[in-house]
Amino acid sequence: MNPAAGLKILSLPFDNETTDVLIGSYLSRDAAHDDYQAALACGAYLHGAIVVAKDLAGTVTVEQSDHMVREMAQGLGTVGFLTGLAVFPLIPLTTGFGAVVGGVVGGALHLATETKVKGQGATTVPLGCAALILAFPRSSAGTVEPVVTRAVSKVTAEGSGHHVQALRQALGGAQQQMAAMGP
Repeated sequence: MNPAAGLKILSLPFDNETTDVLIGSYLSRDAAHDDYQAALACGAYLHGAIVVAKDLAGTVTVEQSDHMVREMAQGLGTVGFLTGLAVFPLIPLTTGFGAVVGGVVGGALHLATETKVKGQGATTVPLGCAALILAFPRSSAGTVEPVVTRAVSKVTAEGSGHHVQALRQALGGAQQQMAAMGP
């Protein structure tokens, strides 16, 4: 069975969204970090923000926002609240349990993402350089894109559909554009 088909079955009409992924390349970690901080501070909603850098010794570092932890805790907390409505006195218990489980799951996703990005950064980021990856809803593009000012080059791609599908589609498109630009 195709895992993406399962997401389509479970998706609701309000789950469909348009997601943008911006990838910027930088000559230094400091420049990428400055744009990372500017994106976090711009006030727009971000699905995620990651800086991956490789120092001159080849050591790859990753810094990422905690958006996955927050979104999972909020999402499963909401599920817990809705579950608690069936037995009204249990609302605080089910909401709290859902939020805690969501935080743990989000933390695991956060770690898995860091590991995957670190592996990809080891092969794609040149020595002494860095990359910034921002994921955000299309509605935030007008606020997010202007704050990315220090990138040597940047690409943006768009994906639509269920949240995860849209993010994968946009990330794949941005990676293809960046690869086509060459070194």
